[in-house]
Amino acid sequence: MKATTLLEKVYLIGLANFRNEASAWSKLSLTFSKFGVAHSITVMNMSKLDIMLRQLERELVAEFANSQYDDNSFSTGLIVALSDAWLLGIYEAIRAARDMKPVEEKLDALYAALTLVRIPVAKAQLAGANRKFPSLLMVPAGDEVDDNQKPYAHDGSYLVASNCCTQTGAKVWYPFNLKTQKTDRISRIELSDQFLALAL
Repeated sequence: MKATTLLEKVYLIGLANFRNEASAWSKLSLTFSKFGVAHSITVMNMSKLDIMLRQLERELVAEFANSQYDDNSFSTGLIVALSDAWLLGIYEAIRAARDMKPVEEKLDALYAALTLVRIPVAKAQLAGANRKFPSLLMVPAGDEVDDNQKPYAHDGSYLVASNCCTQTGAKVWYPFNLKTQKTDRISRIELSDQFLALAL
């Protein structure tokens, strides 16, 4: 059996379990066509990835419930990697929509949350650090000694903390917010639900 056939099966299983979400994605794909055909296609592609991720996330919740979770498992690694890909893809469509129409509260809030995560994921830097030049002391990634803090360096070495939520199975990022001076909690599935709420 071809790998593409297996991937299609994952999508079809997800489609059967998340019909309402798939319907909302279809509506938004049409909506985003007015911002450009490319953005409509991006939304269409991200819809497939979202449905597949929702299915994988649901199965991961079952692993948590059965005490079978392994943070080094293939399924966990796949959710982590695909979540980053989904984030980067949907960000561009949201940015285009925000730039082309009067800013709406829901869209602006979603854009802000996506930006806070997207910069660390794409550039390994704190969002807004290129303008604020923060004087922060941070523990280097992979260092388990909490008191081994070093000044933040805007050099692509910042790795945003993340894990998979036991309640949803979704990847959660914990970026540092320079505006509030606090660490935010941003969930992939919550970002997706916020996006789908735009279809209402």
